[in-house]
Amino acid sequence: MLPKLLAEIVAAETAKLWKGSVNLAVMLSLMGLAVMAIIVGMIFVLTGLYLSLAETIPPWQAGMIVGGGVAFIAGMLLIVIARQGNDAPIKGIDNASDQASGDSAGQLGSVIGNIVGKSNIKPSDIVLTVLISGIVLGASPSLRQQILTTLSEMVKSNDKEH
Repeated sequence: MLPKLLAEIVAAETAKLWKGSVNLAVMLSLMGLAVMAIIVGMIFVLTGLYLSLAETIPPWQAGMIVGGGVAFIAGMLLIVIARQGNDAPIKGIDNASDQASGDSAGQLGSVIGNIVGKSNIKPSDIVLTVLISGIVLGASPSLRQQILTTLSEMVKSNDKEH
């Protein structure tokens, strides 16, 4: 009786493990597709930016502006990625304020993750929405400030509920 019970428990745990592995594989595949879609979208945005600049200034200057912007963003991303594993604060930046903003960003991510997790939104819709909203928010500082204020109020109200 004990070996049969043990075999049933092992079979159930193995089934859970396989289900979790399949879910992880699907999620990683969807994330890979999302990254590829973002890259393709950025190529179109950068090409459009270059072509619109090339109409008003010489093409080599337009190329330098777009290339410099891409290099700047890549450099900033490298700094952020390198800083993820480094707990030592950078000179001139208060570590306590960084931790407070990190906690707030984590809470905001948790709120957004809960909302998206409860809905039946397709990953492709999320990618397109993020791409379009990034372009709109990049062009409108007042809208960006209004959305940041609204999101911070959402986080505060969520903290009061929990």
